[in-house]
Amino acid sequence: MQKKNNHFKCNRLCWTGQRHHWFDIEAKWLSDHSQLLLQLVNITKDKEKLNKEKYNAEHDFLTGLMNRRGISTALKASHHHLSHYSLLFLNLDGFKLINDSYGHAAGDKLLRAVAIRLLNLVKDKGLVARFRGDEFIIQIEKRNYITITHFTDQIIKTLSRPFHIKDIGELSISCSIGTANYPEDANNVDTLVTQADIAMHRAKQRGRNCYYPFLQEMADDLYRKVTLRHHLSQALENHDFELYYQPIIDLTNQQLKGFEALIRWNDESLGQVSPAEFIPLAEETGQIVPLGLWVLHKACHQLAIWTQRYSQPFIISINVSRAQLQPNLAHTIKQIIRQYNVNPSQLALEITESTMLQDYCETKPCLDALAAMGIELYLDDFGTGYSSLSQLHELPISTVKLDQSFVQGEHTSSKVIIEATKAICDKLNLKIVAEGVETQTQLDYINQCGFDYCQGYFFSRPMPVNELEKKYFQAPVMRKLVQLL
Repeated sequence: MQKKNNHFKCNRLCWTGQRHHWFDIEAKWLSDHSQLLLQLVNITKDKEKLNKEKYNAEHDFLTGLMNRRGISTALKASHHHLSHYSLLFLNLDGFKLINDSYGHAAGDKLLRAVAIRLLNLVKDKGLVARFRGDEFIIQIEKRNYITITHFTDQIIKTLSRPFHIKDIGELSISCSIGTANYPEDANNVDTLVTQADIAMHRAKQRGRNCYYPFLQEMADDLYRKVTLRHHLSQALENHDFELYYQPIIDLTNQQLKGFEALIRWNDESLGQVSPAEFIPLAEETGQIVPLGLWVLHKACHQLAIWTQRYSQPFIISINVSRAQLQPNLAHTIKQIIRQYNVNPSQLALEITESTMLQDYCETKPCLDALAAMGIELYLDDFGTGYSSLSQLHELPISTVKLDQSFVQGEHTSSKVIIEATKAICDKLNLKIVAEGVETQTQLDYINQCGFDYCQGYFFSRPMPVNELEKKYFQAPVMRKLVQLL
């Protein structure tokens, strides 16, 4: 109601004898004549239009559920009297496959069916909303469920029953759920949604079709990831990375075969960031491609310097990710080796077995083109992926690198795998490198098995160029390794 001196204005819902109408009421008191002037305007249509627009703005057209804005508004408006509650963030597993297989019309029908089941399960115990796409939010007060585990199990079982979709037949689907609690985890809706979303993604990582509660360390991990992503972009622009090199030893003559180039990142504020942390992030964001290109340039430049300075034909191996195995990779590398006048036979690319075998038909032409240039291809971390031996012998690889977990393993099974790998490589005419050699006992066993090469801390940790040159190079010739051990 607006009040100004002797002037009043308000909206009121009034009963007219047949139905309710909304009126815009304006009243003015005329003190000179002791009269009250009233003006009533029927604004029912305008009010209904506004209410409809508000409803549409806060509800999902497809399912009829509240949307993101609607549930946020509802929870914020009622927070002052709500008791403790749980917020669930639900995502359907494999929904994209259904859309791709049967079309978006079938996907829409499935979403409507999911919404009906969720409403029937929650009923008047809480709120259900479609957040976006195939994501739903459920709010339920703690007094309305036994335990959160019991309640999420009910949801998972409810949605795991087949859905009968008209013109399609039966479809099955599962869901992953993350939970956050008010006010224990947060006292505002937006933060609770973010926390439950984070927990849902952890449920996805844990195998899907399950629920996971929000834990504070998840937010800390996410903040670390966001910070790393930002710093990674800056590091690419500022060339803040450095290459370290770890010797690969030729066991037949106890000399250096070459080095594996390993990227290192020492951030000014974050400190030393492990490749195990920033490489997956670079792959996820697509930054691995420019980062990999920088490594290729840097390693080839260093190889050219060493070759000229020490006249030794050793090899530098470089790790390559799946994202880099693009049709133009061979052309790019050809340009780089020409730029630095590097012999292709002195360059090796290390590719994990899961990378080589993923999208096999797409990657094989790229690998064939690289091998045709004279570049060696190493199969890295052998034994940890999903190698198919029928495909393995078709790949143009020259060398297999046995993962360090087997070299350092103390169980009999590790030795069985080592010996079996050696036998396979002999049959396929492949060289073999033992990774992670750290003790004399391990070296003796690798020698006994007849391995061609090895690397590990027993010989040297990865080192920057200046340290490596002091330890292994003596101009104008290279020292023999046996003199250095």
